[in-house]
Amino acid sequence: MTTSNGMKTDNHGSAGGKDACRLPLFARFPQLEEMLPRFPLGDFPTPVERLSHLGHDNLWIKRDDLTSSIYGGNKVRKLEFTLAEALRRGCRQVITMGGIGTNHGLATAIFCREAGLACKLLLFHQPVNHHVKQNMLLFCAHGAKLRYLKGVLRTGASLLITQRLLNPGAYILEAGGSSPVGTVGLVNAMFELVEQIRAGLMPEPRYIFCPLGTSGTMAGLSLGALLAGLSTTVMGVRVTMASVGPVDIATPKTVENLMRKTWRLLKKRSTAIPDVSIGPQYVIDDYVGQGYGCATRECRAALDLVREKENITLDPTYTAKAFAALLDYIEKPPYKNAPILYWHTYSSADLTARLQTTDCRMLPPELQRIYEGGDEG
Repeated sequence: MTTSNGMKTDNHGSAGGKDACRLPLFARFPQLEEMLPRFPLGDFPTPVERLSHLGHDNLWIKRDDLTSSIYGGNKVRKLEFTLAEALRRGCRQVITMGGIGTNHGLATAIFCREAGLACKLLLFHQPVNHHVKQNMLLFCAHGAKLRYLKGVLRTGASLLITQRLLNPGAYILEAGGSSPVGTVGLVNAMFELVEQIRAGLMPEPRYIFCPLGTSGTMAGLSLGALLAGLSTTVMGVRVTMASVGPVDIATPKTVENLMRKTWRLLKKRSTAIPDVSIGPQYVIDDYVGQGYGCATRECRAALDLVREKENITLDPTYTAKAFAALLDYIEKPPYKNAPILYWHTYSSADLTARLQTTDCRMLPPELQRIYEGGDEG
């Protein structure tokens, strides 16, 4: 197979220019390698490191901020599978949605270019800060077509209904990349962690903390733990609204449903996938503050502390809220003495140079006005 930018791939969607080493999930279930296309984008495995300066004797971090030197974070793992699926279907464009500062949208724009695909982002409003403004410019720098639809429900309806009708040949990618296909990338991430545990790089974590936005990361890690036979409990720290109108966004139910859909996808692709019992998922609701993208006092304190003590960069929308929860929980039993892993989902890639190639005049008029209107939080 050949992508639209002329890059050669094999039957599994593997790009010849990337290290196509075998994924731990595929090593455990070889039939999946034949049945699930993948477009390699990341640099795996990502490191696990001890956090030694935060008052807990057994605290670790999974450095998924280093999934790619181009643009890291958890989205890379999802896009390896979703973009491969788009290419397999012969699509020329990927359409997805997010806030006006969406990291998922930026990752999609960046890696669509790698795969020779056009990218269209449907955007809803969120509080404007420096990071949001940077991402707005970076959308333009990476060639994404932007459409601002203001509200979350209107944006979601456009993605799931209008765009499907207007662009029948496009690949419609769920918010956050959190489709069953994308979630496979996080299932594999847990098998990657198992290999690191077996190699003695860290103990088996009793708890894993991660942000909960569109459910994909938590669902994939939780399902991966079940399939790998770990006793680990994944703790999702909700960073967005639990629901919008009648639509659940980030709840135990959304995580459990995505786990079941992903399991069914894997089972359909490999008869070796074992049956699992998907129980209630643990979601922490107390750290979202005023809503998605609204920084809290606790998350700002966590951001400053982790930067000062561990030289790790968090962001106020996702990771700092999750880490704020972790800092509180490690003071309490049974977390105080248990091995705990924080799964870091924010990109640490420096895109400053790309910002020099664009300015706000490249934005659509409505987004330009928002950009020039100042910070909200």
